[in-house]
Formats: sequence, C-alpha cells, structure tokens
Amino acid sequence: MKNINKQLIVILFVINLIAAKAQQFDMMPSKQRDSLLIAAAKEIVMKYGTDYYREYKPPIIERHKVPPKSEINPTGEMADRIFYRVIFLYNKEQEQLEYDYAARVAFWNDTSKPSGIAFGNGRFFMISDNWRTDTTIEQMPYQEIEIFPIYDLNNPDTNQEPKNKEELIRRGYERRGDRGEWVKTRPDVPPHRRGGSGNRR
Repeated sequence: MKNINKQLIVILFVINLIAAKAQQFDMMPSKQRDSLLIAAAKEIVMKYGTDYYREYKPPIIERHKVPPKSEINPTGEMADRIFYRVIFLYNKEQEQLEYDYAARVAFWNDTSKPSGIAFGNGRFFMISDNWRTDTTIEQMPYQEIEIFPIYDLNNPDTNQEPKNKEELIRRGYERRGDRGEWVKTRPDVPPHRRGGSGNRR
C-alpha cells in the first residue's frame, strides 16, 4: 500500500511538473514554485547521492542569474539566464563536509528543468533530460572532509596521542607502520547510518 501511495505521489508530481513547464518558475505563485522545486530536488538527490539527502532544516531556495562575461563566466555563455538553487543543509556537529551544504540542485527558470547537482564533498554532476529513466547513474559515495591528527606542539613526547584521537577513530583512521601514522582504513559513514539522531527520514 505504501509503495502504491509513493508511486501515485510521483505520478502526480510529474503531471504537475509537466503542466508547470508551460510557464517559467518566475511566473508561478511562490508557494507552488517552492513546492515543485523542493520535491524535484529531493528526487534528484535520492537518485544521484542518497547519502547526501538531509532534512536537518528546511531547504533554502535561491534565485540567481548567470553572470556576464567575466572570470566566473569567461565565455559569457548564457549570461543573464535565470536559475534557481535548492540547498539542503546539514548539522555541522554531526558531520564535516567540504562545503556548507550536503547537496545543492540547480534548475533553469525558463525550462523548469534541472541542470546540475553539487554535493558537499565538492563533486558535481550535470543532469541529463532522461535522468529519471537513466539506469547508468552511479550513486555519489559519501565523503567527509579529510582530517589530520592534532598534536600538542609544546609536548616533547614523540609518542603522544593526538588531541582528536576519538574523532580519528570514529572516522575510520588507524595507526599504521613504523612511524605510527594515522591512515584511513574504511569509508566515511553518514549520520543516519551511525544510529544517531539522523538527518534524513
């Protein structure tokens, strides 16, 4: 029954999105636009990188223009074209990513189509028109920012334990080799898989 309800929701969403394509996001009532953007962004994050989906706080929706020819846009291509971003935040007390967001999805205003998804680990995917049916998409692996052992520089003991030993162990680092270097031995684990409070449902 739950699967039927989920399928019905997706079908209704697709119908609404197709209907919405007749008009630009800018032309929609803000509540309708935001609802469509968030629903589509969630579906995209779950398709491209499930471990980066967060419900820590309500997603942020931003409206931008492609900048004119400059250092940011050297060719000047698509200058002034409007796009929207849906940004999923994360709890920095539970995880440390390269960027301030877990995932960020961009949509063109004039076509209502997604253009790309960026993840908190710094990786980015362009989104094709057939992303929903594309079976070749590989999930983005979860990856927190790299950490290093922190030592007391005023302590002459060369065998001292790092100040952040517990965090190193939690993140899968172990002492290896003759020098006792801290080496990562397993992949990072997102908060919702650690048995904590969880950032996604």
